[in-house]
Amino acid sequence: MSAAGKSSNLSLDALAKAKKALQLKKELSEKLKKLPMLNNKPGTAVAATQVSKEEVKTSVSAVDAQLFSKGEAKPTDVSGTLAIGGAIGIPGLTNIPNLDSVKRAQELAAKMGFRQDPQFGPLINLFPGTSTEVTVPQRPAKAPVLRLDAQGREIDEQGNVISMTKPTNLSTLKVNINKQKKEAFQIIKPDLDSLAKSSVHFDERMGLNQKKLLRPKRPGFQFVEEGKLTRQAELQKIKSQFGEAQAKEFKVKQAQLAKAKTEVDMNPNLIEVAVGVRAPKQKQKEEIPEIEPWDAKILLSATYEDISVEKLNMDKITIYVEHPEPYDPPAEPAPPPPQPLKLTKKEQKKLRTQRRLAKEKDRQEMIRQGLLEPPKPKVKMSNLMKVLGSEAVQDPTRLEMEIRTAAAEREQAHVDRNIARKLTPSERREKKERKLFDDPTNTVETIVCVYKIRDLSHPQTRFKVDVNAQENKLTGAAVITDSISVVVVEGGKKSIKRYNKLMLNRIDWATAVGGDEDAEVEADKPVNSCVLVWQGTVAKPTFHRFTVHNCRSEAAAKKVFIDAKVPHYWDLAVNFSEDSS
Repeated sequence: MSAAGKSSNLSLDALAKAKKALQLKKELSEKLKKLPMLNNKPGTAVAATQVSKEEVKTSVSAVDAQLFSKGEAKPTDVSGTLAIGGAIGIPGLTNIPNLDSVKRAQELAAKMGFRQDPQFGPLINLFPGTSTEVTVPQRPAKAPVLRLDAQGREIDEQGNVISMTKPTNLSTLKVNINKQKKEAFQIIKPDLDSLAKSSVHFDERMGLNQKKLLRPKRPGFQFVEEGKLTRQAELQKIKSQFGEAQAKEFKVKQAQLAKAKTEVDMNPNLIEVAVGVRAPKQKQKEEIPEIEPWDAKILLSATYEDISVEKLNMDKITIYVEHPEPYDPPAEPAPPPPQPLKLTKKEQKKLRTQRRLAKEKDRQEMIRQGLLEPPKPKVKMSNLMKVLGSEAVQDPTRLEMEIRTAAAEREQAHVDRNIARKLTPSERREKKERKLFDDPTNTVETIVCVYKIRDLSHPQTRFKVDVNAQENKLTGAAVITDSISVVVVEGGKKSIKRYNKLMLNRIDWATAVGGDEDAEVEADKPVNSCVLVWQGTVAKPTFHRFTVHNCRSEAAAKKVFIDAKVPHYWDLAVNFSEDSS
C-alpha cells in the first residue's frame, strides 16, 4: 500500500475511534444524569464514576497509539486527554454548536463564584479553559453545640462571645425608600449672599428671589394650623402701628408661648393672659323618688312593699284618667320668622290693583268654563233700546217696570253692603284710640317731659293741664307752690306730642294769672311762662295716674317726687334758668 493509502486508512481509523469516544462520552453523561435518581448510596456513585473513567481510558488508549505515534506528548489523565484532544481539534468535538457560548458561561460562573456540583465535575472539566478542581463539601462529623450566656448571646467553647452580623432586611416601605432618595439627592440652595459680595457688578435692585430659583414643590395637602392666620394678622397690625422692632418682639414672644405650652413644667410668667371661659352649668338631674307622686295619694303606707287592699285609699280611685302635665321637648327655640317687607304707599296701591285684576281674571275664567253663572245685563233707561232692541218696542211698559225694579234692587244692595261694612260703636272707638294713641304692646320705652311754670294758680289753666293729661292717657304729677310749679308727664309718642303743643303753644301763660284784685300787687313780678326743662325716655313709667298737688312749701313739693323715687325731676326744674336755654 502507498503512503497516501496508509494516511487515509489511518485517518479513517482515527475518525472511527473519535466517534466511538464521543459515543462513550454521551453515554457517560446520561449515566451521570441518572445518578441522583438512585438510592443515594455513596459507594454506588463512586463506583459508577470509577467504572466510567476506566471505560474512557480503555476507549481512548487505542486513539492515543495512533494520534500520538509521531512523538506527541501523551497525557496521563482522562480529563486532560479530552481537554488536549479538544484543543488540538477532535473532529466530533469541534462540531458542537455554541461551544464558545458554553465556554464564556463557564468563565462567567467561575468569576461570580458559583459552586459547581461535584457529580457533574468530569463533564464540566471536558471543556477547555475551566478549572478541573471540584470542591466537595464535607459533612461535619458532629453537629455543633449551641451555647448561650446569661444575656442570651452565642458563645464558643472558651466562653467568648461570637459576633454575628444581623441579616439586613431588604424589603422596606415606599416611604423609607423615598426618604433615602431625598437624603441622597438634597437640593442645595444657591448662596446669593456670597455671589453679591464676590461680584462687583452685582445690582441688589434686580431683586433675585431665592425661592423662585429653587425647584417648585409638588402640589399636595397643606393644612392650616389653628390660630396661624390670626397671629399673622396681629403681627401685620403691630408692624403697621409700631414698626418692625415691635413686630419682632411680638414674634419672639409668640415663639416663647408656643414653646412653653409644649413643656411640662412651664414658666407661669409665660402663660398668656386671656378671657377666662367658664364651664357651662350642667342641669342637675332630679332624684328618683321612692314613690311616684300619683301613687302617694293612694298608698297610705308610702311604700310599695305593702300594697294590700286594706292599706289603699280607695276614695282617690275614680273613673277619670289622669294625664301627666305636658312638657315641651328639650330643643332649641325655632328661629324667628322673616320680617315683612315694608312698602311705600305707591307700592301698596300698585299691589292692591294687581291683586284685584287677578281676582277678576279668575272670575271671568270660571264663567267661561261654566262654573259660575254669568251676570245679568245692566239695563238702564238710557240704554234700553241698545240692549233690548225689538223687545223694547213690543211691550215697553213691562220692560220699563222691570228696569226700574232692577235699578232699585241694585241700589238697595249697595246700601246693604255699606251697612255691613259699617263699624259698630265699640269698633269705632277702638279705631279712634289706635289713631290717637300708641299700641301699648309694641311700646318699648316711655317718654318723660318735665315743665317749669312760674304761676299755675289760675283755675282755667289748671283744669286744662289736668284734663288734657287724663284724656291723652298720660301719667305724672302737677306740683303747685307759691313760687314755682312743676308738671311731669309720662306717656307715648303721640300723646306727648299733643301735650307739648298744649303747654308750649296753645295756652297763653302771660294772661293766665290770678284774679283782677291781685293784678296791681303782681305788677312788679316777671311775666308768667312755661318752659320745657327736660325730655327723655325711661324703661317704665314711675307714676300710675296723673294727680295735682297743692303744696305750701318747696320741701313738701319735693317730698312728692321723693316718694315716687324721682327727686331729680324737682332738682332739674328748680336749678333750670331760662337764660341758659
